[in-house]
Amino acid sequence: MKKTVLKLGLSALLATNLVILSEAMPGAEGFVFAADTAKAEMQAEAQKVKGKITNISQKAKTIALAKKDKSFFLLKFNDETKLKGIKSTKEFKVGEAIVVNYTTADGENTAVSLEKALVKLPKGIKEIKTKELAELLTSKKDLVVVDARPTIKYDESHIPGAISIPFSKLVRMGDDGAKLLEKYKDRQLVFYCGGTT
Repeated sequence: MKKTVLKLGLSALLATNLVILSEAMPGAEGFVFAADTAKAEMQAEAQKVKGKITNISQKAKTIALAKKDKSFFLLKFNDETKLKGIKSTKEFKVGEAIVVNYTTADGENTAVSLEKALVKLPKGIKEIKTKELAELLTSKKDLVVVDARPTIKYDESHIPGAISIPFSKLVRMGDDGAKLLEKYKDRQLVFYCGGTT
């Protein structure tokens, strides 16, 4: 307790001397305390936040996110913001999960980088591109293509020959969801969806 009081006393004394000095010596007003510099540097370091887009304005260059804890987070982006895995912020849609690296200055959060939050594939599962799938569809007979989108999307259009097993249904069924795929266990399965599922 005594050390804290002493430190505060010395800080106050230094601040008072600095004020007196700045009035007595022209040009001394540019002094900055180390604590203020450290705080500014800490705010300038990039931080990370993940959330779902609740609103995005291309004109105002702002994004509002809902974080997992149900709190909201507002940030700006600019021409210097790096886009990872996308060409334009116009590719972001409301409801989509994103990961943002950002800095805070003068109470404003500014995105350093933006990227879609994609689901990580389990071990033994690999991602294939559209061209690869097209080749597999023409060459393999033991291939089963599963449309994991909602049934309404499947009904609108789907890859010819694909079966509909919505991801939400698999999640709802838990371990029993595997029973839907049991009859295809000896065949190669390819799942596709409309986003981050």
